[in-house]
Amino acid sequence: MKRPFPRNSAVDENRIAEWLILFSQYTHSVTTGIIERWLQQFTPRDRDIAARVLDCVHFITNEQILSSFKSTLESLPGWDKDEKRRNGKWRFVPFTASSGESGDSMIHRFRRANNLNFKKYNSLFIYKSDLLLENLNKDDTVVFIDDFSGTGEQAETTWNENLQELLPNEPNIYLVLIATSVIGRTRIENFTKLRVSSSVELTDEDNMFSSHCRHFSSHEKNIIIQYCRKANNLEPKGRGNCGFVIVFAHDCPNNSIPILHAYHNRWRGMFRRNY
Repeated sequence: MKRPFPRNSAVDENRIAEWLILFSQYTHSVTTGIIERWLQQFTPRDRDIAARVLDCVHFITNEQILSSFKSTLESLPGWDKDEKRRNGKWRFVPFTASSGESGDSMIHRFRRANNLNFKKYNSLFIYKSDLLLENLNKDDTVVFIDDFSGTGEQAETTWNENLQELLPNEPNIYLVLIATSVIGRTRIENFTKLRVSSSVELTDEDNMFSSHCRHFSSHEKNIIIQYCRKANNLEPKGRGNCGFVIVFAHDCPNNSIPILHAYHNRWRGMFRRNY
């Protein structure tokens, strides 16, 4: 987790300008007015804590997403852009349980990042419904694409309920992500045949409410959780109690704390999710 400004630092034009620059690529525009409106949801004495939460946000830009996908593919054994130099057959598949999920949009970014967005590479990119027809075996490789895994629970369920039966001959199988948590990666690799590859890995220190997070005192964490309950009483620490403050340019994961993304008549999050 990023180190926030010292306590009681002024929320002045310079600090707001830093936030505006950092969050400028978010899919729903973040303006000075939106920042001020978000801060005003906190009592005056709690706004310093709120500002320090914003300081800690780990924002993943579009450029970082492309760089992540590029470096990750280059690191996978047996891959080469030249088909003659590849080991076996390669197929890239959005990691989704149903249409319209993040894996679909990540495929487009993945192709751009690796300069594979030309017609001659179309055969490399398929949907999960095509997997059985490909008859992939141990000499071949399947790369599933998505953006983030917080707990690994959804990935485990998707594998067990939707994907495992489509790969009976057990090719090499990777799940390429932009970011994951240590817990998520461990769960996926322990309970599926997927090998996880990502550029960013979040640890317990990135959990706002963990004892390993040293940037906020226990008293401050108790204040933050009160506002998080107002934002989402069912999952005040984010999905899976992850307590993260990670935000992607295209969306904010529900594993991040709800004061960042919840949007309803009792709370207006700064990073409204793409529902």
